[in-house]
Amino acid sequence: MNYLRYKKLYQSDNDGTFWPGYVELPDEDDSSQINKDQEEGTFFSTNPRIVTGIVLLILVAVMFINNTSALILLIIVSLLATKEWFDMFEYGQILPYPLLLYASLAPLLVVYFFGLNNFHVPYLIFPIGVIIYTGTFVNYGVYDKFGSSFLFLIWFGTGLASIGFILNNFGSLFTFLLLISISINDVFAYEFGKRYGKRKLSKNISPNKTVEGFAAGMFIGTVVVFFMFNYFLDITFLQKILISFLFIIFGTLGDLFESKIKRSIELKDTSTLLPGHGGVLDRIDSQLLSFPILVLFVHFLDLIQ
Repeated sequence: MNYLRYKKLYQSDNDGTFWPGYVELPDEDDSSQINKDQEEGTFFSTNPRIVTGIVLLILVAVMFINNTSALILLIIVSLLATKEWFDMFEYGQILPYPLLLYASLAPLLVVYFFGLNNFHVPYLIFPIGVIIYTGTFVNYGVYDKFGSSFLFLIWFGTGLASIGFILNNFGSLFTFLLLISISINDVFAYEFGKRYGKRKLSKNISPNKTVEGFAAGMFIGTVVVFFMFNYFLDITFLQKILISFLFIIFGTLGDLFESKIKRSIELKDTSTLLPGHGGVLDRIDSQLLSFPILVLFVHFLDLIQ
């Protein structure tokens, strides 16, 4: 495995990830030097998670000033996330980066510009492309790469396309606030669980998550999303409560899903691009499952009305 597989850390600041390695205890001289370095460190070096979080918030807020710039940001996210997945599973020459990029970018562009009626097109073309390429150019190591590439298409491609659908149909402000609501849920779950958490939510997947933190984040996140729906959507009270709850809970499930993937290949983070937060995939894993649920709910309402 590549750059992060054997990284020996006991605990990550990223609440969604954890790798139970070991920590070598420094001798007294090393310990004193570490303490000295920490005291002399900058605010960024001692609080990378906070600084990076603020920068990301500002960046996303600026890019979501209108639909066009927001779409550009989603395309950039697609480029970076695809590279992280490509490195995680070490595709090399077996599955080229441009072909994998199609799996993340095509569903977004098709849904944004042509609507959900043509959503199936990328899911027909990608398998054909993989079969033609691997059948023509590759003679080894093919089968163990197929599953992860199709998982990326279904998970990431569908998730990002759903964000694009909401962006195109409900506007940049509504989409931005939904993205932030997931982050609010994460922050409250992390902070409350860190201080008061006693029972593990999913010990084998993400030992840092607690039932108490999950409940706190769930409550705050649901309230935030409910008030958003109350302002933007013309649906009944019970519908607002239901979709708000589902939107937040599926966000947590999305986080756990990505954590399970990383554990299966012994990775701590998808990359080190975002100090204190891991990679791009680590930051959008919750949204990749919560937005498809919202899209399904919107179309379900169309069916029953």
